[in-house]
Amino acid sequence: MKISLFDETDPCQPAFLLPRSLTADLLIFLAALPFSERIFPVFSGLFLGTAAMLVNMLLLRHSVARAVEIPSPKAAKRYMFGFYVIRFAIMGTALAAAFKLENFINPFLVFVPLLYPKIFFTASAFGKK
Repeated sequence: MKISLFDETDPCQPAFLLPRSLTADLLIFLAALPFSERIFPVFSGLFLGTAAMLVNMLLLRHSVARAVEIPSPKAAKRYMFGFYVIRFAIMGTALAAAFKLENFINPFLVFVPLLYPKIFFTASAFGKK
């Protein structure tokens, strides 16, 4: 199965997530400015969270596409679980780095973009009805 990186019909693709993520990042950035003493932690938090979310979604898409090609259901489950652990490790590392470097990265704003797929997919489903 060939995996295309920019298929607008697939919600796990950058063509679906990236424009919405950047718009949400911009709105959150502008909303957070009056409450933040420094701009860089706000920007870096949103950037790190968005990057972790995009990597997470690309790995999810890749793992699902490959798992359906594995003939053994048990092997496919192990394969999916391995990618599940990798994806959560990426998100955990991003959050841990933000808490460790709190002066440079806003941890709350790293967490917010990790919720974007849930928000965007739900809004997309309501928009199609």
